[in-house]
Amino acid sequence: MEARNMAHLDSMSPASSGTWLKLSRSENEVEELRNEVVKLKIESADMMARLKISENEVEELKRQNADQPKVAFSLGLTDSGRIGPFNTDITLKFSKVITNFGQVYSPSTGLFTAPVRGAYYFSFTTMDIRASVTRRIFLYHNDKRVLYSHNYNANGYDTVSNSLVLQLEKGDVVYLVLPAGQSVFDDGNDYTFFNGFLLFPL
Repeated sequence: MEARNMAHLDSMSPASSGTWLKLSRSENEVEELRNEVVKLKIESADMMARLKISENEVEELKRQNADQPKVAFSLGLTDSGRIGPFNTDITLKFSKVITNFGQVYSPSTGLFTAPVRGAYYFSFTTMDIRASVTRRIFLYHNDKRVLYSHNYNANGYDTVSNSLVLQLEKGDVVYLVLPAGQSVFDDGNDYTFFNGFLLFPL
């Protein structure tokens, strides 16, 4: 075929030969462009397929996030000053609700109730203004005391703070207990507060 073309070229005039070469070159360029278009179409289809997968993954993450319960609270105790001491242990009822997502904390009972099984984070700080006393505070999970925090300060106006992560079942309760003979202090500055939130469901 190539020999025939060469022979054909030999028999053509210089002008005709130049035209034929240009035409042959143009055909090759057109073929290359066709191949490039096909390649781009394949790449475009691949990109569209990957984009669709990504969109589906985003939608799934949105759905999972929407389905996950929103659980978090932040509370102050009171604006009334000192509470206690009492003759018996009492559950502290934090009346100043700063946030209470999911309505998981009850100011009337002082109980946080877990809406789902999961890992939860809790933290608290309490202040006592009395001097020369040991300050104590308990954190309970259901009927079990799981955290006992205390310190001693001779001058008064001192705080006790602590935090922990608990695995809770749906319906479990968590609360702070003021032991007999203890007192706490709070006012508009929120010296005594209680926080918690769901880390992740289990």
